Amino acid sequence: MNVVSLRPRQTPEPLAFAIGARVDLRVGALASGVVRPQSDETFAFSKLARLLRAARMTWKERGAYTGLTLAIPAHLHGSVDAELLSEAAIEAGCVHTALSFELDEREIVNRGPALAEDLRARGWAIALRGDSECPLPFSTRARSLYSELVLEAPGALDPFIAIEGDRSPLGRRLIAAKAADMVITAESVQNGAHAKMLAVAGFDRGGAPFAQTQLR
Repeated sequence: MNVVSLRPRQTPEPLAFAIGARVDLRVGALASGVVRPQSDETFAFSKLARLLRAARMTWKERGAYTGLTLAIPAHLHGSVDAELLSEAAIEAGCVHTALSFELDEREIVNRGPALAEDLRARGWAIALRGDSECPLPFSTRARSLYSELVLEAPGALDPFIAIEGDRSPLGRRLIAAKAADMVITAESVQNGAHAKMLAVAGFDRGGAPFAQTQLR
């Protein structure tokens, strides 16, 4: 992951964050950035607004003008609400076309889709951070909620994965995500060969370490 980190030497301050790059697997161009706050204290209105504003400025200073995704830690799904996230993003100057929120699939299975539904109702795009053991069915309702699926892709793939008739869990998930017109992102991509293999299987974007080498 290509990282821009704002960290003190010892205990992280509320505004500490990292930005990871995600690149287009087919052409290697920067596609998006994912913002990962380094402290739970960040998720208060004023601090979150400041963090998002700082993330936008940091991203632009690096010459990047793609959209950003704010990753919500799984353990905070039950304590943050859509209104706070939305209002903080607006206060930071974010627009709906340039910011999305990444939510954890297991937490959605356990707690229900209320957070995702409330954010979507406010106009924000939602990325689903996939869990290999509890896949949500991509029903009509789910297709209207999620625009991106983020998966931890295996290092090796069956050459026939995600083609018609593939009944493997990953293959079925990729087929369903493609049918739902979702962007499919590999959390980690090792190198150019791995990127090509994932692109053939239907992945659209990928993160480190491949993204890091592409941005040098």
